[in-house]
Amino acid sequence: MENELDEIAEGKLPKNKLLEEFYTPFAETLAAADEAIGEVDLPEEVTDIPCEKCGRMMVIKLGRYGKFLACPGFPECRNAKPILKEVGVKCPKCGGSIVERRSKRGRTFYGCKNYPECDYTTWDTPLPESKCPECGSFMLSHKERKNEMIYCSNDNCTTRKNHPINKIIERRRPKQEEPGAGEK
Repeated sequence: MENELDEIAEGKLPKNKLLEEFYTPFAETLAAADEAIGEVDLPEEVTDIPCEKCGRMMVIKLGRYGKFLACPGFPECRNAKPILKEVGVKCPKCGGSIVERRSKRGRTFYGCKNYPECDYTTWDTPLPESKCPECGSFMLSHKERKNEMIYCSNDNCTTRKNHPINKIIERRRPKQEEPGAGEK
């Protein structure tokens, strides 16, 4: 094959002839393999979670981004939702559970299960087994390169005063445009 590609580069062999010689047996092999394998049916795992729209029990399906919950009544009922992994920590804003989520780019973050009613989110990993010695709030773990910082989740805690994590959190926040900056 490499010699034939060199001949195409030198202009001695037409590229379409080489492609035809390769593709014809390849297409036959592919068709035979497709016929031999057939279709694979993935079993649906039924859960005990009822569909909010039609009442049927939701099933776990596999999509290109992983597993998710879907209504078995598709296409009549198109209800679907992600499978949320709880981390064992209560939300500091509303008291709901903190769950692991994925951003649009696939990065892991943590947020309240009661979203959109509650908008609590954090990029840092909640540590359910450790509590702050001062205020009793759950601790967060921030990993940056090879370093790990553990800090209190409560912004007003005395342990957070002059903590290096404050600078990192401040860098992450979007910059507010100064009033009148766009005016001339």
